[in-house]
Amino acid sequence: MRFHHVFLVLFVMASILPAALFAQEQAAANEAQAPLLTLDDAVSIALVNNRMVKNSSLEAQKFDFRVETAKTRRLPQFQTAVLGGELLHSFDYTIPAGSLGTYSNVGPIPSTNAKIHNPARFTTQATAAADEPLSQQYKIALGIRATEIGREIAKQDVRAERQKIASEVRNAYYNLVATQSALNAAREAVTTLEEAKRITTKYELEKTVLRADALEVDARLAKAHYDLSVSENGLATQREKLNQLLGRDLTTAFRVDLMPETEAEDISLQDARAHAEKSRPEIRQALLKEKQAEYDRRIAKAEYIPDLSASVRYLGFNNTEFLPGNVGVAGFFFSWEPFDWGRKRNAVAEKTKSVEQARNGAAETESQIAIEVGAKYRKWHEAALLLKVTRTQHEATGERLRVVSTKYKEQAALVKDLLEAQSRKSEADYKYQQALSSYWGALAELRRAMGEE
Repeated sequence: MRFHHVFLVLFVMASILPAALFAQEQAAANEAQAPLLTLDDAVSIALVNNRMVKNSSLEAQKFDFRVETAKTRRLPQFQTAVLGGELLHSFDYTIPAGSLGTYSNVGPIPSTNAKIHNPARFTTQATAAADEPLSQQYKIALGIRATEIGREIAKQDVRAERQKIASEVRNAYYNLVATQSALNAAREAVTTLEEAKRITTKYELEKTVLRADALEVDARLAKAHYDLSVSENGLATQREKLNQLLGRDLTTAFRVDLMPETEAEDISLQDARAHAEKSRPEIRQALLKEKQAEYDRRIAKAEYIPDLSASVRYLGFNNTEFLPGNVGVAGFFFSWEPFDWGRKRNAVAEKTKSVEQARNGAAETESQIAIEVGAKYRKWHEAALLLKVTRTQHEATGERLRVVSTKYKEQAALVKDLLEAQSRKSEADYKYQQALSSYWGALAELRRAMGEE
């Protein structure tokens, strides 16, 4: 019964393998005709078209408008207001007799108390003011500089986003190369097992191998086709992910460039940390935040300065009795709060603490980045050592499979020896591709930790 089930499964697989093989061959042909996308080209395209990089750049550009807005505080400030409405009650007042003077030929003016009555009716009141800041220019300049520092911090966010996307593109590209290598190994395994099937079929007809051995070869071949299909699907998904990082249509066809197994990097840990200290935007941001905190402290301290402005003001009344319709004045407007019960002092003290916090944050950021670079550097070295080990195993199993395949063709080896060699070769291929992917990924993480785009 078990043999019957195995035969049925193999029959089904045999019926669908030709179609699957044709599809795989067609995919390989299309892949070979796709345009080549190098790693440098991929990074360049992503830094221009990636949507997250664009959003980060737009956020930084918004600070340009904030700086220009802050600069307008230096210019005269104009304000107008009009109040119109019905009086809630009449507007009455009395001019006492003689309040305007007493004359010998006329007598007191007015001669009696004069009552003026403004009925409760609709009236308007208009005010206008133009003030040019004078003593406030110092505080305005501090505010402008603080906003400009905010813009510099936003630009460092753009650099950080660019470095992040560049690292993700490299990782995606390296994974694609590793998956492509795995796909090539899977195709090689299929080719080897197809040749083994051809020879085994011949031996079966000659009654030199058992039917069970032939079925085992068929099963291994079916599994190899399955592994090949899985690798192709994984490659298609990774292509879509890379296209998404590049900010282009997911169906854009391309092929990756072959890369060396290892990339020579003559760099020490000390050099890596020195490069990170100069290039990492987080360190630059921490220093800028310290400077921004200092400007905030100076702005708080500048609140002690009284406000003095050159001022022109206008006041107008409409539909009222005895009041002047228009009043204008030009001069200086002075404003000062001599007693604030310690509010300004407390604000300055708070900002001083913020400066200390920013200074501590900058030192902590430098330490964290130094630790990060060290960890990435050591992981990269470990990945390089593991790659050497798996490369040796990969070459050894490949040579072993070649020898056993030759012996099998000459009937000097058993089917189980061939299948065992093929199994070991597949396992070694997988470990080698994993080690290769880990090495490239570790190198990409090290570059990101060093602040490279």
